[in-house]
This record gives sequence, C-alpha cells and structure tokens, in this order.
Amino acid sequence: MKASLLIAVLFAACAAQTQTLRAVPAHLDETDQASAKKKAPMQHFVCNTGYTPQECQAATAVLRKALARYPVEALGEWRWVLVRTEDLKQILSVRGFDTNHPAFSYLPKRETFLDGALVVRASIRSVELSAIWHMPIEDLLDLAVRHELAHALCNDRDETKADRAAIALKNGKPSSCRVIEQESAANPNE
Repeated sequence: MKASLLIAVLFAACAAQTQTLRAVPAHLDETDQASAKKKAPMQHFVCNTGYTPQECQAATAVLRKALARYPVEALGEWRWVLVRTEDLKQILSVRGFDTNHPAFSYLPKRETFLDGALVVRASIRSVELSAIWHMPIEDLLDLAVRHELAHALCNDRDETKADRAAIALKNGKPSSCRVIEQESAANPNE
C-alpha cells in the first residue's frame, strides 16, 4: 500500500516535471532509422537538458539495444527520456522519494524516465547504482527496462505485478497482463 501511494505521488509529481523538460532529440543515421522503423516505429527517444546531440545519440543507442530484446512495439506510441543523474535525483529528492531508483514511468503521458548512468560505460553513479542494486549496470539497465516496460504494457502502477511481468519478460514468456495475473494467483508465494 505504501509503495503504491509512493508511486502514485511520483507519477503526479512527474506530470508537472515533464512540462519543464527540455529535450535533445536523438538522431539516427539512415541504417539505424530503417532498423528502428522495423522494430519499434512509434518509440521516441529524447534526452533531458545537459546532453549534447552526440551524447544523446550514443546514450539512446544503448537504450535502444536494451529495448530491442522486448516487445516494445506492443506499447504503441511511447517516449523514453534519459535524464542526467543529478536532475533525476533532484526530481525524486524534492518530492521525498528514494533517489536510488534508476527509472520510473508516467503512464498517463506514456513516458518512461531513466537515469542516464544506466547507459554509460563507466561513471561514479553507475558504480553507486551497481553497489546499491547488487548487480552490474548492464543488468540493472535490463531490469529497469523490463520493469518499466511491464508497467507500460499492463498500464498498471502495481509494483508486484510489474515485478512478475518483468520476470516473465526476462524468461521470454507471454507479456499478456492477464497471463501474469493468472500466474500470480496460481503461485501466490513467488
């Protein structure tokens, strides 16, 4: 219950924040554009203020690669926003939330916000997040993507359902929310 309330407040806080984001569009070369159109034609990638166009392109390339393993085309229109760590921490901190969450989604606006440290090779923040979450940053990126994708696919803020759906995605199981709910009911102790 407490986690649900926290997430609901975070979503509401995020709604106000999304209106003030200044984005750097992620540009692709012709080969990447053709590939992206085949895989996820309605996925939009942007970087919050502070990224150069080159940094944004490199960062979103890593994010696109992580997303390519999963059924993002099922989302339809969706926006993926990379945010500098200091900005994401400030957004979360000002609102009294845990600043060590590397991603969150705002479902009504069909947006997912990710800590930029998830997509860089090495940074102080990626080392911190790896230590906090007890996994390599590449695995944390995959977990964050799967978890937020589960929220988005199910259009549900429930953390337990998202955790279960993220596990199903990792195991290559169907991403149907109804299937996830049925599995959850069948295995309540999982």
